[in-house]
Amino acid sequence: MTPQGLKAAASLHWFHWLVVSLSLLLTLAAWYISKTQTEEKLQQRFEFQSQQLLDLISERMSRYEDALRAGVAAINAQKGADVNMWKRFSETLHIHKSYPGINGIGVIYYISPNKLNNYLLKERELRPGYIIHPPHNKNEYWPITYVEPVINNEKAIGLDMAFESNRYQAALKARDLNVPQITAPIVLVQDSKQTPGFLQYVPFYNSEDIGTVEKRRKHFIGHVYAPFIMYKLMEGALAQKHRQLLFSVHDNNDVLYNELTSDNPYYDAQPLYQKTVSIDMYGRPWRFSIQTAHAFREGADTYQSTFILLGGIVIDSLLLFLFIALARSNKKAIEIAIQMTQKLSISEIAPCGILIINQKGIIEIANPHTVTLFGYSQEELEGKSIKQLIPQGLYEGQGNDHPQSADSQNTDNLSTDNQANNIELPFWDSIEHQTQSNKEVVCETQNGNLFPAEIGIAPFKHGEGSKFLATIFDMSSHVEMTNELKRSNKELNDFAYIASHDLKAPLRGIMQLSAWIAEDIEEIATEETKHNLTLLQNRTSRLEKLLDDLLAYSRLGRDLGKLQQVDIEFMVTSIFDLLDPPKGFKLVIQNEMPVFESLLVPLEVIFRNLISNAIKHHHKSEGTITISVADQAQEYEFSVCDDGPGINPKLHDRAFELFKTLKPRDEVEGSGMGLAFVKKMLKQHKSNIRIVSDGESGTCFIFTWPKKLTDV
Repeated sequence: MTPQGLKAAASLHWFHWLVVSLSLLLTLAAWYISKTQTEEKLQQRFEFQSQQLLDLISERMSRYEDALRAGVAAINAQKGADVNMWKRFSETLHIHKSYPGINGIGVIYYISPNKLNNYLLKERELRPGYIIHPPHNKNEYWPITYVEPVINNEKAIGLDMAFESNRYQAALKARDLNVPQITAPIVLVQDSKQTPGFLQYVPFYNSEDIGTVEKRRKHFIGHVYAPFIMYKLMEGALAQKHRQLLFSVHDNNDVLYNELTSDNPYYDAQPLYQKTVSIDMYGRPWRFSIQTAHAFREGADTYQSTFILLGGIVIDSLLLFLFIALARSNKKAIEIAIQMTQKLSISEIAPCGILIINQKGIIEIANPHTVTLFGYSQEELEGKSIKQLIPQGLYEGQGNDHPQSADSQNTDNLSTDNQANNIELPFWDSIEHQTQSNKEVVCETQNGNLFPAEIGIAPFKHGEGSKFLATIFDMSSHVEMTNELKRSNKELNDFAYIASHDLKAPLRGIMQLSAWIAEDIEEIATEETKHNLTLLQNRTSRLEKLLDDLLAYSRLGRDLGKLQQVDIEFMVTSIFDLLDPPKGFKLVIQNEMPVFESLLVPLEVIFRNLISNAIKHHHKSEGTITISVADQAQEYEFSVCDDGPGINPKLHDRAFELFKTLKPRDEVEGSGMGLAFVKKMLKQHKSNIRIVSDGESGTCFIFTWPKKLTDV
């Protein structure tokens, strides 16, 4: 082989790059799917928690509204209220336990100027110091008459809503619409920290006939109200330590509440997700800015896709390392084979040891190469007994130490059987036997060194007697090269076997991981995502099968079992049943199948691949597979035919190539090695296979198999 050929043998071939590329594509697909699914899950989780937060605030405000409406119902039931009645009502509500975040609950009456004195006289009966404050320029009064608990809201008693625009406008709007309202942001007089808050109003009337604004104004009595300090409301409704989201609330441009500050220990300066949502909160536009907190990031499994990518890269690296190592081992084996071939070639070109021996086994003539082989001089060799050069091998088991003389025998015609049988040399059984084959012997040099050799002996006539020509070939290099090649081949096989098995573990890891992903996203994944996951699992499984098939192909023919009786009909029937074909398929054995002594394993592999292909590549859910045999002189000719779609004649040769499939791999699962197996097995036994098909209706695979195997 040329240096260019050796370089090519040590380089990676196209199918190596195909496997690595397929593995890389699988890795990228798994990474992309995992990354996409993780992002979708996190996005959905953020959206769910955001909506949950908004719903919780809305639900809490609805509960406060219910408490205010309960106050309205109590006032209507008592046909009015006084300070003692309102205190009893408040105590029954247990507002700080049942309504955390509320600052109190009270009653605001609407007082026209002409009723102001009567109102003050009535309220001062139980509270002599009661006053309305502060002064303002409105011609009406909206004082907070009762509020509980008093201890937290004492400064608010008597406070007139008409003194301040936000309180006053919301009170008017609630009265005219008969709908609960809240004020724009205000600072409650009872809030020592002067933080943002608001009031919630629920109006009540002295008549049910309030269908128009005029009637509502006419029959309006007042509001049941609740004051709220915003940060207390949020602490009671949404404890921050229990949340994975932070938010702020704006009413137009006014800040009501804000957790999005750098001094907040839960704040994430680079949130994973954020959004802004505006909702109508009892007549006011509340704008929520929501974003993820540190807790959300800590609970997000964002490393899964990274692990998949790194794992896939490791697998690709292992594959590349395996193929490079195999290519280098292949180069080494080729170099050893070349060296052995060159040495054998030199032995053939150079003179071998040539001796002329008489019937007594005495060397009469020796050529120069014999001198080189044994270390004797020309004179020392001539006259020696062949036994001195070949002390082992040929003499093993011989009873005579010296050849008997043949001078007294008739040697006129050496070709006669009697004369041949009368020649009794100690290093062969008969002339006839020795002239038909060479013998492996052990030779001894002058200095006592032993070396393996092969000797061939042929008789020839010489005058009235006979002599023998002996050729001696030194087999030392051959034995050394053969042993080295066997060792190298064993190392290569062991390496391929171990590497292929080590690669299966991460492949199975990808299969398991993709199965877990499929389970996790079963309810939320799109059909396209599920399809991509199925492709990922199928192609990972195909890569594992490809590794198995590559290993099996490299070992093909090394251990095919022993000769045994093979019943072809029983074999093909069993194979068909084990393949578990669709119910519409049937097997037809057209004539009587032979029973003969052969190797079971290769025949079983051949029939299984051909029958499996006939089922797998059929274009219908039902079909017929026909097995037949023709008895020829030295071999059987078997046919495996189907009624499938056929194979285009242009593709007949391609069908037997490694890694070739005639359909897309996502339509028919397979490594493309089945027919390559079949062809290699048949070639080992000097058999052949061919395809008969017009490419339109049906395919026949016809192969021969010897009746008697001589190469086992």
